[in-house]
Amino acid sequence: MRRQIFQVDAFTTERFSGNPAGVVYPSDGLEEHEMILLARELGNSESAFIMSDMKTLRFFTPKQEVPLCTHATVASYHVMVTSLGLPYGRHVMHCKAGELSVEVTEDGTHPLISVSQKAVAYGQILDKDSQSFLERAIGFSLADISLPIQWVSTGNPKILVSLQSLSQLKALNPDRQALIAVGNRVGCPGFYFFTLEKTEEGVDAHARMFSPGSGVDEDPVTGNAAGALAMYLQRYEKIDGRNTLMIRQQDSLGRFGYIRVRMDGEIPTITGTSVTVCEGSMDW
Repeated sequence: MRRQIFQVDAFTTERFSGNPAGVVYPSDGLEEHEMILLARELGNSESAFIMSDMKTLRFFTPKQEVPLCTHATVASYHVMVTSLGLPYGRHVMHCKAGELSVEVTEDGTHPLISVSQKAVAYGQILDKDSQSFLERAIGFSLADISLPIQWVSTGNPKILVSLQSLSQLKALNPDRQALIAVGNRVGCPGFYFFTLEKTEEGVDAHARMFSPGSGVDEDPVTGNAAGALAMYLQRYEKIDGRNTLMIRQQDSLGRFGYIRVRMDGEIPTITGTSVTVCEGSMDW
């Protein structure tokens, strides 16, 4: 079968910025291990596999399937609207996380894509022993932080970790194997480090995302984590009762992007744009 393959940068309007995702269409007939092989070959943190109905999507890291990937969802709907004939409007996406609402609206040269995530779920707060292991993995103490280190999910769980300053966030260089061990201990491979230090107009939080246990050493811009963070900050009354939040995320290589989150009750909606970098095809 002839399959189209797109390389798309999400949460940006500029090539070589934001978070890259592979998008494969149609993906009918591919076995799970074949999707993993293709995701590994494409080399992104996640790749999306769209079925021919343009409603069903699956998401893979180079190592495994994940229930939901928001940046790859934004990338996929960008491709479906700009290259595959999907109309603007509201759509229902089916994935391992369930049914999610996606709305695509016209916004100049780049479609604006809004993805409603799952209702927020709050899990364990890391105990002292787990926090101690995490401190060893990142190389400094977290004793002075005021917010709990907690498991939070809006479709794909993350451990949220507050840091004191942007300089501390930028200097972060976790020990890969130690962070994998912490993830195994707490049952969650993804760690979202953030700071609320105000250094940029219009930005409420700066963040970085590490998930070596799922095959992603660092993810440039992470929609699932942004949704979880917004709900967490609302829960702990850190955003003055507002229902919107702007998060800037950047990785160690300098890729960055902006994620706007709107909170409707217990459900966050992530909004962003994408740009297609290149496209091709393969017979498989």
